[in-house]
Amino acid sequence: MALVRLIGAAAIAVALGGCRASEAGPGSGLSAPAGWKSLPSLATAARDAAKASGFTVDVVEAWGETSRGCYGAWISLATRAARPAKLADELVQGIQTDPALSGIVVTDIVKPTVNFDSDVLSLTFDRRPYRGKLRARLVKDGHVTTLACFWNEREPAACEAACNQLLGGMK
Repeated sequence: MALVRLIGAAAIAVALGGCRASEAGPGSGLSAPAGWKSLPSLATAARDAAKASGFTVDVVEAWGETSRGCYGAWISLATRAARPAKLADELVQGIQTDPALSGIVVTDIVKPTVNFDSDVLSLTFDRRPYRGKLRARLVKDGHVTTLACFWNEREPAACEAACNQLLGGMK
């Protein structure tokens, strides 16, 4: 459940908190959508949540266009080794049952179903006033990279389009 708590808290619950714009370090290889700025306070919150859960954090990045209500958080970390399908099941179950994520609705879940050495989990989440998408690359050796992109009610169509672009860039 620690993996679940981390990804849920770092990529969703932490992401749903307040953000301030400034600079963050490189590492994901992702290009933030035009107009988005680094959000180091969001990156720091995700890193702190991961470390508090006992994970080794490689890199954390966060960006957003706060005037539109668009945000994204990416985290790379090490967890226990397990097949991606098992990690995906634990992640989804934990997001749906973790008290820290009370009120979150998860839909459009696409999980790895075959025990390959790596695979991708994707889902949509909703916790008013935010809605978003999460993509997690799960590797058998326990390496996980997760990108959560989300938006509030300010400019949902523009933010969702920007999030789709950002999620599409995740390798």
